[in-house]
Amino acid sequence: MIALPIVEKTIEKSLERAEEYLKVADIVEFRLDYLDKIELKDIKELTKLKSIITIRPEWEGGFFKGDNNFRLELFKEAIKNNAYFIDVELKEEKNKELVNFRDKIRSKSKIIISYHNFEKTPSFEDLNKIVEEALKIGDVAKIATMVNDKEDILKILNISQKYAGKIIAIGMGENGRLTRILAPYFGSILTFASYKGKSSAPGQIDVEDLKNIWKMLKI
Repeated sequence: MIALPIVEKTIEKSLERAEEYLKVADIVEFRLDYLDKIELKDIKELTKLKSIITIRPEWEGGFFKGDNNFRLELFKEAIKNNAYFIDVELKEEKNKELVNFRDKIRSKSKIIISYHNFEKTPSFEDLNKIVEEALKIGDVAKIATMVNDKEDILKILNISQKYAGKIIAIGMGENGRLTRILAPYFGSILTFASYKGKSSAPGQIDVEDLKNIWKMLKI
């Protein structure tokens, strides 16, 4: 799958952008931490579309700096409305609470447990431990790490293959662009692309360029 991140300032613009993006991508990611304002009642409209609900806090490289309990309530509202995915951090102490809430109400939502490292890609052994820890909590493990050399690319592709179908693996930065092309081939369930210059992370490839590369490589 190809996911396109939505980084708008208002709910109205986010929904408008989502309709546009879903014509060229398989799923959208609503980055709610980019919004100027968000209320519980807004969540229902977002979950009607095939989407990932992400509310990335400042301590994980995002922009949400409000009350964390409110952030968790937003996630629970998304779960109540059967959001396709929610993405919550491995470092979030209450991530298991969200999983238990999902199970209790028998929601169809899948929960991504994510890890980000904006400086480096840890060793394969450490990546393995991170993924194992994430999968003990949620349905899908997500790793997004900075690529500094070729060895980092191999680590990301290898971890994609080992946990194929249960992982989203991303190499960040310009050096990580190759992982965004190849990780899905090795087992990552999706990759994030950009659309007409709009992106949420360094190294994202334009969605049409990505499709053309896959077509050329017959992936």
